[in-house]
Amino acid sequence: MLLGIGLLSGYAMVQDQISARLCPEYFTVLHNPIPGLSDPTLTGITWGFLGSWWGGALLGYGAGIAATAGKKAPLKLKQLVFPMLCVIAFITVCTALAAFSAWRHAEVFMLESQASSIEVIAPQHRLPAFVVARYHLVAYASSVVGSVVCIVWIAISRAKMSVV
Repeated sequence: MLLGIGLLSGYAMVQDQISARLCPEYFTVLHNPIPGLSDPTLTGITWGFLGSWWGGALLGYGAGIAATAGKKAPLKLKQLVFPMLCVIAFITVCTALAAFSAWRHAEVFMLESQASSIEVIAPQHRLPAFVVARYHLVAYASSVVGSVVCIVWIAISRAKMSVV
């Protein structure tokens, strides 16, 4: 479980370093702000962990069950690292593609939000706020898909092993 929390939280903290710099308002206007937290680095670390620890716990728990349940020999921890790193790579690619696509299409269509919460965001940060919100949504969705695929992968790997 700790491997899943560590990997997903580590990824999310790095992603949120980018988010906190592209659009600080994403964490102060579009989320409930954390009192006393204004430094972008600490904001990214904090929100990265808060937004991902539970997903990492579920990934780690599911992978742990798939790796140990039943009569087959359990997989070793080091055998779980590669599939979980593949999940991180999948999330990274999906998130980067979503960010590029959102930014490009928002510019092409000259989108501007009319939502009331967007009015408190400085005009120069509105496009980044849109992009950050889009790629965060994709990061969550790809985390779920990637985690399910990872757990199935681990279960299939174990099923191919000989019975102890």
